[in-house]
This record gives sequence, structure tokens and C-alpha cells, in this order.
Amino acid sequence: MRLVMLRPYGHFSALFLLVLLLVAGVGTALAINCPTSKLPKPTEDYAVTKAQLEADGLWQQNRSVPADPQLGDTWDWYIWDLTGYPQANLKPCTIRGVGTNVFLVVDDDEWNVAGMDQDAVDRIVDHFDNQSVGQFPDQGIWDLNTSHFGDPPNNLDGQERIFLLYYRFNISSDGFFWVFDQYPDGSQMWASNEADVIYMATDNGQPDGNYMMAVAAHEFEHLIHFNTDQNEESWVDEGMGELAMWLFGNPDTISGFSSNTDNRLTNWTGAWADYIKTYLWTLYIYEKFGGQSLIYDVAHNPLNGMDGYRTSLENLGGDPNMGDIFGDWSMANYLDDSSIGDGRYGYEGETLPLFWAWRIHTSNPASGNGSISGWAGESMRLLNLTEPLAISFDGIDTREFRVFVSSKGPGLPTIVDPVVLSDRNEAIVSHHEGYNEAVLTVANVNSDNGANYTYSTEFGLAPVPDANLIMVDLQCQPNPFNPQTELSFRLADDAFGRVLIHDSRGHLVQVLHDGPLGRGDHRFSWNAHGLASGVYFSSLEIDGVISSVRKLTLVQ
Repeated sequence: MRLVMLRPYGHFSALFLLVLLLVAGVGTALAINCPTSKLPKPTEDYAVTKAQLEADGLWQQNRSVPADPQLGDTWDWYIWDLTGYPQANLKPCTIRGVGTNVFLVVDDDEWNVAGMDQDAVDRIVDHFDNQSVGQFPDQGIWDLNTSHFGDPPNNLDGQERIFLLYYRFNISSDGFFWVFDQYPDGSQMWASNEADVIYMATDNGQPDGNYMMAVAAHEFEHLIHFNTDQNEESWVDEGMGELAMWLFGNPDTISGFSSNTDNRLTNWTGAWADYIKTYLWTLYIYEKFGGQSLIYDVAHNPLNGMDGYRTSLENLGGDPNMGDIFGDWSMANYLDDSSIGDGRYGYEGETLPLFWAWRIHTSNPASGNGSISGWAGESMRLLNLTEPLAISFDGIDTREFRVFVSSKGPGLPTIVDPVVLSDRNEAIVSHHEGYNEAVLTVANVNSDNGANYTYSTEFGLAPVPDANLIMVDLQCQPNPFNPQTELSFRLADDAFGRVLIHDSRGHLVQVLHDGPLGRGDHRFSWNAHGLASGVYFSSLEIDGVISSVRKLTLVQ
């Protein structure tokens, strides 16, 4: 074994040093399966760097990997020690298995040790090429990943197959992708095996178990994503790696995030909860918005992060409001009930454990205040309700919220009411009579900044500005309707009013009236021609306060 120090090409930055110090703690501080996002990365764009290396005559192929690798071939590979400052050790490793799409390579010191034997190799190759254990049993990891995320790179080794290299990590990690393997050895300050390789751990003694096969799918996604979008934000890349585990049929166990959902989706720290939140987001998007086609587009989208998701949804013909989608996702994490409405508040391919509420009120009236991170959601449970409850919400004016009130009761179907907020992020709404629990769910959307809010409850129906002002509440006839319905109400006095239509996500669809209203009867017709069938909400706002909301059902 020979220790290989850093390469001379390039420069070393303070930020790079910080990344390395973070890596040094990976083995003891975090229970993670993939340190990829914390490993060193090039400081320059790959295409620019490659062009410069080619101009300098430093880009050469096939210097490390044999031109025609065969079963039983042995050569020296760089084996990375990540227990501290990353170091590369040259060690002999041998090809122990060859599949249609994979070379399986094992550190010679690990052969026939801790479950790394020929039976394990054969099973790993079979799962990589031919079969999985989830919803797609006739497809192996290669087919599942390439169809959902794209093709792996092939810049240096000249091989159509990728390499899985197994060795003992000695850190609490299961696999990783080393980006510098995509550069000629000696051209960067980190050593390179000049191969499309994924590193897999033998430490847990089950290298061919379903979990480790799912980890191989996770790391293979990172190799592919490097090829399709080298600048992708870590939370998107890791979420797709988690989806690859689900596609294989052995996703990570949901925990951590379920006990604290005030965890900004777009912020990646490498904590266990980060894997789970990005997994659930990616699976939700996959299930609700286009499946494989959408995921493939996101993986190839030159825009990153939430912008990548938004434009990919547009590419598939949608008109996405990412705040609406995020709000629905926050509600789905708490309820996980796809029987509600059109199914947006639950998952089909995953069963979630109970998500904890941030605060539980066992008696009412009650009040509280909260502070929630950007792109995060949380819930408050209101228990032991014996009569209708009016819930007031007031969020900071400079943020954008999505708010829901869900009514729950034993033997009763859960009802979810999106809350229509005023321009000042205020609302007073009622939970449904006959239900003994209400849940207030709040999401802070379209912002990386935190947001403050307050809430309070009072027994009784949500108040109106003047008990004598509205003689006849908002009525909608016919309902269900197609495509036209009439909204009517009667005022006892002059007022300033608005009549609004929102979709089921709380997004404003149409303003039927915005201005003075005289005493007496008022009727407004709404024609929903061209809109999708489903649930909509009409609301009557008098003198700045929402006084009545009615659910409408459009049936085309």
C-alpha cells in the first residue's frame, strides 16, 4: 500500500479548507449514508477546466484503466481514507464480477471478508443489471436510474460499464461519488482513478443486502447528475439519490424530519433529517406531477434548485405555483391521506409515520406565536373540541404563507380547508362542527428567510364585521355546476366588499367584485369555462374581513 498525497495542479482556497474540515467530522458527527455533498469539489466549471487541460495537453484518456478490463484483472486503485484529511492510498483491487452494465471491483484485502464473497458479487451484479425489489421488479438499477435521471459520463475510462469499487470505509457512511475521478490523474490537486466509479463500503457486512443495493442506486444517481447538471444544488441531487433508493425498493427509513418539520427544504447540511425531507419532496413531485418525465427534465435542467423544478413543470405544460405545491406538500406530510379531494394530501408509494405537531393545545381558547424557516412548514393541534372553533391567523406582511385548517374526528372523513389570507396575511376561519380536533398548518413559501406569525382561537363561528350587516349569507346555485353558477347574498347596510374565487390551493382565480356594495340583494355570475374540474372556493369579504366562504364543485 502506498500513500498518495495531493496533486499540484490548481490552488487551495479557504473555502476548500472549510469543506475538508467538515469532511473530517463525517465519520463521528453525522449518521449519514452519503458524504458526497461534503466532499471536495472543483472550484471551476468542468467544461472550462476540461478545455484548458486539453489546450495544455494534460487531458489524456485510459492511463489508469486497462483498455479491455476482464474478470480477474488486478491493478492499483486509489482508495480514499476519509477518517480525517482525505488521503488516497494505492491498493491492488480485482474485478470480481462483470455484468452488462457494471464491473464489480473489490479491494483485495476485503475479498472473502465480512460477506464480500462470490455469492454477494453475483447478487450485486444481478440487481444492478436485471432486477429490483420494489415496484419495478423487472428492472435493475441501471435501467431504473438511466431512464429516470439520464446517462452516466464517459469522459476518461472508455468503458460503457461503470465501476463499483468495494472497500472498508471506517467511517459511518455507505457510499460516495468522488468527482475528481472525472479528471485526468495529476491534473487536479486530488488523485483520480480516471473512471466512472462509485465507492461502496464493506463495513456493515452486508454488501449485497437490499439496503446497500439501494445505496448503490443513490450513488449512481450522483454520478449521472454530475453528467447532466454539474452545478445542481445539493438538496435536489440528494433528493433524487433518495428517489433512486425508492425506485429500487429500499428507501431510507422516515425519521428525524418527522419530529421537526421546521427545516428549510432548500438548505442542505447533511443531517439525517435533510435526507428525509428531500426524499419526501422528490417522491411527492414524482407522484403528483409527471413521474419519470418530470424527474428526467429536472435532472437535465440547467437551472438549479426550486427554479429547476418550476421550469421543468412549465416544460411539461404546467402553470406551477411553487408556493401552492409546497403548501400542499407540507399538508401531505402531516396528513398522508390521499383519499382527501384529488389526492394531493397524501402519498401513494410511501406510508409515513406520525408527523409531530410543533405545538398541541388540549384546551381552548388558546393562542400562540411562531417563527418558521423559509420553505418550511409546521402544524399546531387543537384538541378536545366540543363546539365550533374560530381560528385567527396573522402572519408577517413581508412573507408569503400557505395556511390550512383540517378538521379531524373519530370515524369522520378528514376535511382540509385552504385558508384565504388577506393582503396583510390575516384570516379568521372556523373548523367544522362535529369534529373534535382541528389542525392549523402553516407553510412559509417563496422565501429563504424566516417568518413570524401569531394565532388564537375562540369558541363560536368566525365573526363578521357587523352581526346585522349581512342578512343572508353567501349562497351558490347550482352547486355542483357546469360551467356557470350564481353567487348571491343580502346586505343590511352599505359596505365595501369583494367577491373572490380561489382554487383548492388558495390561489386567486377571479375577482367578481371589488368595490362599494349597497344594502339589499346582490348577485354575481361566475363562468368557469376552460378551467379544470375540481373544487374551488368563493369568498365574500366585507370591509376587509372575510365573512363567508363556500366550496364550489366544477364538473366538466
